[in-house]
Order: sequence, then structure tokens, then C-alpha cells
Amino acid sequence: MTDILEHAVAKDPELAVVGTIDDANLVAEARRTRADVLLVVQKAPDERDSLSHLLRSRPRMKVLTIVAGGESGALYELRPHRTLIADITAETLSQAIRDSTGARRRPRQRRARRPRKDIVAV
Repeated sequence: MTDILEHAVAKDPELAVVGTIDDANLVAEARRTRADVLLVVQKAPDERDSLSHLLRSRPRMKVLTIVAGGESGALYELRPHRTLIADITAETLSQAIRDSTGARRRPRQRRARRPRKDIVAV
């Protein structure tokens, strides 16, 4: 899975992988890395027990899930919002990471907007 992610990031200068973590404490690691997007590999297509707590703890973050086989995934946002991704490719991953309903929100006053999306793979 990381090879698809690395390929997508390499093609898009607005994206950067800032780390990989184990899934022991997603909330703590998401806070520590301050990532815009958390990419989670799932064993089953609808496995999302920990995602609601994670999104509540980091309301501006997106969670992109990919089924372990790499054939499909979903994009989660706090709104709640879910966008199905029928075919996982470098292009669809890049598009899902860059495009979000939250992108139209005004940036926080205390932090300057970063020119790229920082991603953490789990």
C-alpha cells in the first residue's frame, strides 16, 4: 500500500508523507504529527470503529481508508462526509487527499496555511 501512496505523493508537489505510525494510538499520533490526512489500511471495507473518536479529536483532519487489497477505499471527514473511491490509483489518491469539502473553509488565524498536505500512513 505504501508504494501506491509514495507514487501518488511523488507526482504531486502539494503532498508530503510526514511519517508512518502503528495504529496503537491514532489520536495521539495524529495530534503529534499534525497531519492534514491520515491514511489507514483496513482489513475489511467497513471497519471504522475508531474513526469517529479520531475525527472528533482532530476536526480538520481527513481520514482516507484503503482496504488491504488496495482495490477500494473511502474518505472520511468530520462533517460527516464519506466519499467512495472505486479504483485506488496514484491519481485517485492524490485527488482524494487534495479535494475536500473542508478546503473552502477559512484558515485559522493563528497558523499560516501550509502549501502542501501532510500525510501519515498507518
